[in-house]
Amino acid sequence: MKRGGGPYKVGMAAAVIGLPSFLLLPFAVVRRSRIATGASLPPLSAIGPALTIALASLWVVVILLSLREGGRGFIVARGLLGAGMIAATVAVSGWTAGDLGAHAGRFARVSIGGGAWVSAIAAYSLVLASRRLLGRRSPLGLLVGLLAPAAIVAMLLTGFLNDLGIMKEYANVADRFWIETGNTALYAAVSVTVATAVGVYLGIVAFRNQQLERPVFATVSVFQTIPGLAMVGLLVAPLSAISFALPVLRRFGIGGIGWAPVVTALTLYALLAIVRNTYAGLRSVPSAVVDAGRGMGMTGSQLMRRVELPLGMPVVFSGVRTSTVQTIGNATLGAFVGGITLGRFIFQGLAEQSPDLTMLGSIALVVMAVIVDSVLRVVQSAAFKTHTAGREGSQP
Repeated sequence: MKRGGGPYKVGMAAAVIGLPSFLLLPFAVVRRSRIATGASLPPLSAIGPALTIALASLWVVVILLSLREGGRGFIVARGLLGAGMIAATVAVSGWTAGDLGAHAGRFARVSIGGGAWVSAIAAYSLVLASRRLLGRRSPLGLLVGLLAPAAIVAMLLTGFLNDLGIMKEYANVADRFWIETGNTALYAAVSVTVATAVGVYLGIVAFRNQQLERPVFATVSVFQTIPGLAMVGLLVAPLSAISFALPVLRRFGIGGIGWAPVVTALTLYALLAIVRNTYAGLRSVPSAVVDAGRGMGMTGSQLMRRVELPLGMPVVFSGVRTSTVQTIGNATLGAFVGGITLGRFIFQGLAEQSPDLTMLGSIALVVMAVIVDSVLRVVQSAAFKTHTAGREGSQP
């Protein structure tokens, strides 16, 4: 990308969204109790003129740094500034919660307002853009990416954020939180594992047999057209019937409610991306490499095992990664059929009009998805290097 000429569009767009949102939308919401109607406070009322000017000034600096794209120094500065703004917004929110909560009563809840959320998300776009330009695994890219999470974790560990409404909700459900988080991860892991085994096989079948290609894709595509809640509901009756016909299955918890309909639905939803990417990955293998394998006397299964699948693995793994992230989000559906997942917090918060409880479950899901996606991205990068080395080695 050519740098140094015109304005930096990402920075300008982030400032156009972040600065007005910070100034005009509520920075904090104060409730007398967890389910009471809240009073929305703009930044001047919530944090005072000094802190309002300080945080707004950071956006002004972003604008100044975005008047031109600049070089590496500008990229690093914008990324660090975005990370610092996120950490500062969270820190000021924690301090505000303690200050406002002390005057609002024992059962008060102080929530992060919409203006703070939007401003932080806009600042995060600066972090993402800088990491992309610097390289996600470069030392500076890692510094930019880890600065804000490290600061927030430090604030959590020191108890600085304990007065926030979301942390008070966590204190109330701490004994359930990690169980439901673990179950969400377990449901997603089992579903993706099963979907990977089935999906890769179906992708190979579609690749090898043109007559079965359309039926295979039509079948796995149908599952994507069924709404998530409807899918779980449709599975209750057949799974209940199967468990009554085969009582031994009930010993393993297989029935119309619980983990069985959740895992089944998640597996069906995860199939399409894996089947599609397996098919695409196999088609991407150069025909010259396949012909060379045949010339060496390899059978069809040996070609698939030793040549086609290894070389197509980066594309296949991309489908697995996409399905994994989607499955983590879809795991919330388990709350409707007795599955112990983070969806319970989300839907309980909605039912009780407790936004902090809803945000607790939602943020936990987002953090889990980001962590899993980052780990899988590293694995995929390693697979891509193997794929590239294999293709280079195949060249005459």
